[in-house]
Amino acid sequence: MSLAATERRRHLVTAVIGTVLMLVMGTVLLLGFRFATQMRTNITALQTASTLQTYPEELSHQLNALRDRLEVRAYSGQALADLQSTVKRFDRELRTLSASVDPDSPQLGHALLLWHQYAPVLDPVVNFNGQPYVDSDTGGSSLSREGREHYAAVKRAQLFASENARPLQTQLANLATGLQRTSSDAATRLRALLMGGVFAALVLGVVAAYFQLSRSRHERVAREAQEQTRDILKTVREGFFLLDAHYRIGTVWSDALTRMFSRSDFAGLTFEELLRGLVPASTLGTAMKYIKLLWGDRAHENLMKSINPLGQLEITMDNGHGGKETRYLQFDFHRVMGPEGIKHVLCSVGDVTSSVLLARELHESQENASAQLDMMVGMMHVDPLQLVSFLDTAETGLKLVNTILKEPARTDAEFRKKLTGLFRELHAIKGEASALNLKSVANRVHTLEDMVGECAAAAGAMMATPAAAPLPATATVTAPAASGAPGAMTGRSAAAAGSTSKPPPAERAARRVEELSPALYSMAERLAQDHAKSFRLTLNGLADVPAPYTATIKDCLIQMLRNAAVHGIEPPEVRRANAKKDTGSVVVDFRKMTDGYELVFEDDGAGILPETLKAAAVRRLLITQDEAALMDTRAAMALIFRPGFSTQEEISMDAGRGVGMDVVARSVYALGGKLGVSTHPGKFTRFKIVLPATEAVSTAVA
Repeated sequence: MSLAATERRRHLVTAVIGTVLMLVMGTVLLLGFRFATQMRTNITALQTASTLQTYPEELSHQLNALRDRLEVRAYSGQALADLQSTVKRFDRELRTLSASVDPDSPQLGHALLLWHQYAPVLDPVVNFNGQPYVDSDTGGSSLSREGREHYAAVKRAQLFASENARPLQTQLANLATGLQRTSSDAATRLRALLMGGVFAALVLGVVAAYFQLSRSRHERVAREAQEQTRDILKTVREGFFLLDAHYRIGTVWSDALTRMFSRSDFAGLTFEELLRGLVPASTLGTAMKYIKLLWGDRAHENLMKSINPLGQLEITMDNGHGGKETRYLQFDFHRVMGPEGIKHVLCSVGDVTSSVLLARELHESQENASAQLDMMVGMMHVDPLQLVSFLDTAETGLKLVNTILKEPARTDAEFRKKLTGLFRELHAIKGEASALNLKSVANRVHTLEDMVGECAAAAGAMMATPAAAPLPATATVTAPAASGAPGAMTGRSAAAAGSTSKPPPAERAARRVEELSPALYSMAERLAQDHAKSFRLTLNGLADVPAPYTATIKDCLIQMLRNAAVHGIEPPEVRRANAKKDTGSVVVDFRKMTDGYELVFEDDGAGILPETLKAAAVRRLLITQDEAALMDTRAAMALIFRPGFSTQEEISMDAGRGVGMDVVARSVYALGGKLGVSTHPGKFTRFKIVLPATEAVSTAVA
């Protein structure tokens, strides 16, 4: 039996005992009052009967006295008055006695009968009001005629009273005896009643004392249980509290709840007020809908647990030092049922921050292990020589990244230059990894790019460089010359020039770009799939690329292919609407010229709109609105090669950093080449790279 049921039963028994005790005592008092009243009446009647016993003799004596007075012709008025008074008293008291005694009493009946027989005899005597004597001079006083009649009535009354005095006394004595016996019986019953009442009171008192002791024992047990409950609520690490039908917290909760929420005023607080300010409004709304569902009679508790939106709730709280900290709380709900349905909802709150962080660490470890496994599997499908070349290039690029990270940045310009260099090198490594379909490596480098971007955002750095120099007057729009930018070498060239590590073997350096063709075709398929595009890649003349240009041509092709897939080629439905073939075309041509080499990269995509370029540059704060208004077409096209410039708002694996075309421009300028771009909106975009003869490059490097 539950503690509440035991308490209710104890209260019920106590109430019953109290009620019975009151009924018994009330009954005893009522019966006692009745018996006492009857005894008082009987005693009064007994006293009256005892008094009435003297009246017959007194009447007889008074009649004798009256007769004697009349015989001696003495004054009889006083004797008659005494007789009249006695008769009236006797009659009055006898009537009173008959009213207080049982009318069926035979003694009373006989007494009344005898007294009624007195009436015809006594009435002529007591009612006499004439003159009994007459006076004469000769004879003196003598009885008058009225006096003689009165005297005769007195003698008859005296004779009757003498004969019936004893019987009347006997009847009155018997009546008194009966009244005395009745009073004695009533007294006996009263004593028995009082003794029974005292006994019943004693029994009930003993029972009440027993239940009081039992109640005291139960109260002691209840107090101990309450103390144990308080100890439990102080000790448990979970927060416990009850919610009523109005979603308000009850008056009892565990101390852990105070520690979790850094407050102690929970009593009467609604669940919504508890979470307000700690979680987003959408999460709070979902939580309140769930709490309301818990009070539904048809809600299945196990099903409700499975859809609990507060199983792992992220909250942000003050850490007590002026900052914020993130905690993860797990809410669990159990409905408390009562006789009439759901009585409360028990809510338990656990701080699972450590478990969540540990689970994240385990998940990251698993992801790292899986990524390493994927990387190993991916490397197994890459041509060994290409893989060795990529690893050497990546090692060189990462060494340069470490060198850039170690360089101090004392001014804002130096800091922007440092971030631009980091993005450029990382983007190049990611591009080559994507070309070789090393997704794990590409994803890791992309994550590193995100970290650099977060660092730039936290420091308030702007991805911007000084304004570009004017474009040279050529047949096509070209990017600015590299003379305006200090250090005209690419990251890999600078690292190769300054690195203390041994150079790659000769067979690696002589690796032809045409051997990158399978990787470029694979990269084109991946780009088309990732961006929902359809295009065909055509590669021509890559066998003629000289060895000193292999790295540059490879980097340029990777970056321009990604640029074409993201920004150039339209989706099939757009091409169809513009009367184009669903499948786009990307063509790469490399040819030897009389004074050097030429690389042409062309796609039949959407082309480039100068106004779109200027608007994107303004959004990225690379130029002002006034500067954009003064730009001509060539200056606007030069924005493509600006570090940090991109027309894509969202950052993805292949675009959005504003680094790809900057890598192309710097790689070309590092070899003393030229870069041009021509476009026709809606038709094509063509990049032309002109490189000097390899002898000129060798002389310049020497």
